[in-house]
Amino acid sequence: MNPHPTFAAKARAWLARLAGSGQSATAPRCDPALLRRAIEQVVDGVDPRLHAVLDYVRKLTPAVERTIAYFIDCGQWLAAPVDFSARRWAVDSLVRTLFATAADLQRFFSDDPGVRAYFHDHPLADEAYIGLGVTRHERRAFGVAMSGEVMQREVSQIVISFSDYRLFGACDNEQQLRQNIEQRGFGFLIGEALERIVEHQGSAHGREHEKQFLELRLRGLMQKRLAMDSLYYESNAGLDDEIAALRTRLMHEQEALALSHGETTVLDDYIAGISAVLADPERYVKRATVRLRINRMNIKVESPDQPADELAFSEVTIGGRPPRVVVLTRFPRSDLLVKGAGVI
Repeated sequence: MNPHPTFAAKARAWLARLAGSGQSATAPRCDPALLRRAIEQVVDGVDPRLHAVLDYVRKLTPAVERTIAYFIDCGQWLAAPVDFSARRWAVDSLVRTLFATAADLQRFFSDDPGVRAYFHDHPLADEAYIGLGVTRHERRAFGVAMSGEVMQREVSQIVISFSDYRLFGACDNEQQLRQNIEQRGFGFLIGEALERIVEHQGSAHGREHEKQFLELRLRGLMQKRLAMDSLYYESNAGLDDEIAALRTRLMHEQEALALSHGETTVLDDYIAGISAVLADPERYVKRATVRLRINRMNIKVESPDQPADELAFSEVTIGGRPPRVVVLTRFPRSDLLVKGAGVI
């Protein structure tokens, strides 16, 4: 396989997957047919009425090209999948850092409904590719440490811990797993575009305007909820409450609108809102590689003279949510616990 695929090949892959996440300083020109497909995906996701806007393709082209370049640049940013198995736990420092014991690892993967459903639906599959999302924490504590052959007490240390474990996207191979992550990121950007439209146009008057903006707001929240829930965030209770409240408001507006006259929305303003988000995707989907030296007690080691495992964590920040470590994993069927043998 050519290790340096052409831009056209990358663009085709992106459009086939409907996007990824990443960063690029410039937006190279894209094949017109592929670019048009991307624009139609954005328009359909925001408001199909935008097809009626004169020159909507030309107006959206710069921002969509920027998004394509951004996603292509980072589409392969996440590290290669890691074998998360009981056997691998003993020799892989990353696996051992995330799971206290091999048994904990097996139980966690075996408890997941998505993992069990995948192996049930794919009886010949020896392994599943699965995304793992966790939140990394650093806290300062006091403990014991060795200085040469002398044990010191009450030494200030930084302890690394993890919480909110979540598995997502169980599938056949690495490419499908990356596509799953990329599609959710792209869906989140569409949701952000909808929210920005509502924010900038919320001062418009009239019941028709109010109804349309409520519809946009609701569509945006549902896009973002799907992206975060399907990707790696555990709880979306706040979004659920907001969605329910918006649905109630929208119902009341629809009832009131039946007694009044409608107004025409300026769809060109929607185009501007979409462009503002897609021209600056790194503002809404950020990435960072965090490199740490950690010992067997999950304590951060600053001194290069002390033994420690050197680990790199790929962290993604979507919107205003906390950063999440994202790991591509492989889990073998042979480690899947039989129901009733430790599986809830």
